[in-house]
Amino acid sequence: MPDTCSPATPSYRELLERARLLGHADGLFAADLEPADGPPPSGRRCQGRDPAEFARLLWGSDAARPPSGLEVNAPLWYAQGFGEALADARARRIPSPRPAAEP
Repeated sequence: MPDTCSPATPSYRELLERARLLGHADGLFAADLEPADGPPPSGRRCQGRDPAEFARLLWGSDAARPPSGLEVNAPLWYAQGFGEALADARARRIPSPRPAAEP
């Protein structure tokens, strides 16, 4: 049975993992900018793109449509990576010293 996937064509799982890694990188960048009590990332915007645009970015081919489900699932993986990075960065922060209480 011939292999129908070329080495240059990423698997669906690889595309989702790429989305998570992009989210993680963006979350690390945003850790100092995002409010600590802000809402969790939703995946409605991924690198400034809507889900369809983000799926096309990951797919990287103008000739073919992204795999079915990538538009739905990639933003969720992106949001997961973004949230993980925020949590990791905040957990590693050293709390600033509190000012001494006035007598």
